Amino acid sequence: MSSGLALAIPFIRLRSTHAQALDPSVGEPPESAEPKLKTIPYAFGRAFRDNLIVRERPTVKSPEVRRLRANEVIPLLGEVIGVGPTTYNPFWYLTSDGYVHSANVQPCNNVLNKPLSEVDEEGLWAEISVPFTELRAAANPQSGKRALLYYGCVFRILRLAEGTDGKTWYAIADGNNGRSVLGFARAEHLRPLGPEDFAPLSPDVPLDKKRIEVNLKTQTATAYEYDEPVFTARVATGGKFRTPEGIVDFFTIPGKHRIFCKIAGMRMTGGTEGYDYYNLPGVSWVSFFTGSGIAFHGVYWHNDYGKPRSHGCVNMLPDQAHWVFRWTMPTYPHSERAELRVKRQEGSLVEVF
Repeated sequence: MSSGLALAIPFIRLRSTHAQALDPSVGEPPESAEPKLKTIPYAFGRAFRDNLIVRERPTVKSPEVRRLRANEVIPLLGEVIGVGPTTYNPFWYLTSDGYVHSANVQPCNNVLNKPLSEVDEEGLWAEISVPFTELRAAANPQSGKRALLYYGCVFRILRLAEGTDGKTWYAIADGNNGRSVLGFARAEHLRPLGPEDFAPLSPDVPLDKKRIEVNLKTQTATAYEYDEPVFTARVATGGKFRTPEGIVDFFTIPGKHRIFCKIAGMRMTGGTEGYDYYNLPGVSWVSFFTGSGIAFHGVYWHNDYGKPRSHGCVNMLPDQAHWVFRWTMPTYPHSERAELRVKRQEGSLVEVF
């Protein structure tokens, strides 16, 4: 990643986050056919794993151009509908030297921020605005690296620190870990979140005229105002995982629910070591709607929507989860620094079917 790149493409609210997929039964596109390129609100992509293949055309049968390294950042020039490797996710990204399937690429931007000059004792929320940044044990680029933090993650800035490199660093924490310092990150890589990032969307629409439907068959989430759809996203709901007890289905529970708890960023952990264990810092824009811990939230560890693959939650792109967070009730104040809980009847309706 080059810190000299500072392109910012704003997220645009869309009624559908992807073009309608073509029928996969049509087979390979003609060699002469030029895929229809769709503009996307992201300038870059980060490879989730090693050996991710870039191909000449958006099909698994096309010749290989090269392979990406894990966390390699590439330019994204747009999105096309291709063929394979799955029928539920036919989306490919055009990059500078070919096409790469979207499932293992995190769409992102690379925006550097002016460091804050002060932080009050309550701290404030901030999101990672670059493809990835290093979390260090101290405000020193040579100190122990604790982790990589990825685009869209949300943390609490606890305080400022003057780095040994002469730059400003932030001491940060997960939202659900109080004031326990997770580590230090370069200030320019985090965007402090202001009141506008928490301002409610469509606040004049009554609570009983808003709802979100999660369709388990189509793997979509659709928000309605007065029975009119205003937002749609492809999602990934609860799937099956191997556990010490065998294969367990962590399905997203069907029925009518209410959003009753929110937090802007938190660490999520669960599962069993060696099986389905996960430990995910900075999960963004979390809106819980069941007592068992099922929520809408942003994802930075996959981009493979259209198939169940979570531990029950409704996975979305961070920008989409942010939209849901702001649109649904309860309203989360900019001044809040931890989870916000309300009575269930005060929260927005979520219908899972």
